[in-house]
Amino acid sequence: MRHHLSNTRTSSMPLLALAAALLTGCASKGPQGYGAAEQSTAAQAQQQMEKAAQLTQIDPQQTYLNLIRQMQQANQWYASLAHTQAFERQYGSQPQIRLMRADALRNTGQGPLAEQGYQALLADADSSTVARARRGLGLLYASQAQYPNAIAQLEMARQINPIDADVLSDLAYAHMLDGQTEAAHLPVLQAAQLAPGNARVQLNLALYLMASDQKAQASQLLQRLSQPATKNVPALIDANSMQTLQAQLQTVQTAMRRRNGGELPAPVPAAAAPLVDGAALAVSPLPAVATDPIAAPAATPSAGPAAGPGPAVPTALRSTAAGNDSPHITNTPARPIAP
Repeated sequence: MRHHLSNTRTSSMPLLALAAALLTGCASKGPQGYGAAEQSTAAQAQQQMEKAAQLTQIDPQQTYLNLIRQMQQANQWYASLAHTQAFERQYGSQPQIRLMRADALRNTGQGPLAEQGYQALLADADSSTVARARRGLGLLYASQAQYPNAIAQLEMARQINPIDADVLSDLAYAHMLDGQTEAAHLPVLQAAQLAPGNARVQLNLALYLMASDQKAQASQLLQRLSQPATKNVPALIDANSMQTLQAQLQTVQTAMRRRNGGELPAPVPAAAAPLVDGAALAVSPLPAVATDPIAAPAATPSAGPAAGPGPAVPTALRSTAAGNDSPHITNTPARPIAP
């Protein structure tokens, strides 16, 4: 009997140890049941509240950047230049504000400083920053009648972002100012179809059509642009736009004569008329244009040699905004090609 009892005690010891281990393991898992569910739900609710607070919190730095961008869109270049300096003192330098500052310098006639600012951004790791700096240099050189340099910079910007309608339109316009309407053909049509609501882009297309003697197509396009798209939306262009367009046409024709030895190139055959929005423009009379067009501003003397005095430089190549540097114009009052 004693031997039997001893075996019973011996065999029960591993069972007791296993039960103790199981109890210890359960305790280590933490509280379970109704109370634990309450704690988990409360933690999730707290996290959601914190995320919502972060989403609704105003970022003063981004708000300031937006304010400067709005100033530049309104052509308040001198005020925006002062605010770029104030921003850098408060928040430090960053590519976005440096681009805005270079744009402001360019549009306030401080070409060397603007060029220095753009050049410094060409080594930035962000390709979009480099593309904007290239475009800024192109606009700067075009304003100085350095058209080959302008075309080179705009072409590099196009290679970085081939679907940027503003860069394409500026590239086409630079070609036209250099008297090369054939080279403007592809980029101006690409820009027009990429940005059908951008008045500046569409007017550059009209300029190309008129310069290449496609007057019927230009007439159709201008009539469409002068009509409101819907009842409560103003037209993209007005009489001032037409006056600016006429002045720019004279400048482009002068450049074409100079490049072709005093003769304008032969008109483009009707069969070769470009397409707009996938359909050929119909024949219609050219809208009336004021007899006293606004004279284009005189060009800043070029740093490089030029054959004879350079033509007056229209303003359509000048940047009109910040951020993407030329937003599409939709549901806005009519305006000329560029301020």
